[in-house]
Amino acid sequence: MTIPFTDREIEKAWRENKSVYITSAKEQRKNSHRLLLFYAVECGLKAILMRREGKKRTDLCTNIYEFQHDINKLLDYLRVGGNVRLPSQLSMEKLRSNNGYDERKFSAGELNQMWRYGGCCSTGATDEELEKKLLEIVAWIDGELKRP
Repeated sequence: MTIPFTDREIEKAWRENKSVYITSAKEQRKNSHRLLLFYAVECGLKAILMRREGKKRTDLCTNIYEFQHDINKLLDYLRVGGNVRLPSQLSMEKLRSNNGYDERKFSAGELNQMWRYGGCCSTGATDEELEKKLLEIVAWIDGELKRP
C-alpha cells in the first residue's frame, strides 16, 4: 500500500529537498546531494502533475503511481519541451562475477537507486552531467510552480 500525500506536502517536499541541496553548494557533491536533488525534481514534477490534473492527493492522481521515479516519463507526460530529458540508458562499471563480468545497465527511472547505494554512472552520462540536467529541470519547475 502506498501512503497518500496532499499537494501541499508534495510541494513542501520539493521546496525542502531543493533548499537542502542548494545550501550545500559549497561542499563537494556526493551521491547524497544528488539524491536529494533527484527527489526534489521528482516531487516538483509530481506537484505540477497534481496541479494540472486538479488533484489534491497523490492517491487520487493515478499517474503518479504509474510513473514511479521515472523523471523522463513525468517530463514526457507534462510535455516539457527542450532538451531536459535524462539519458534513457545508463550504466555503472561492470561487476566481476564467476563468469567474467556482469553488466549493470539501468534507466533514468533507476538513477535514484544507483546514487542511494553509492554507485557512479560510467556510460550514458557522468554523475556531474546528470546533476546539471536535473538542475535544468529544477529551473523549469520553479517557473511552473510560480504560475497561479
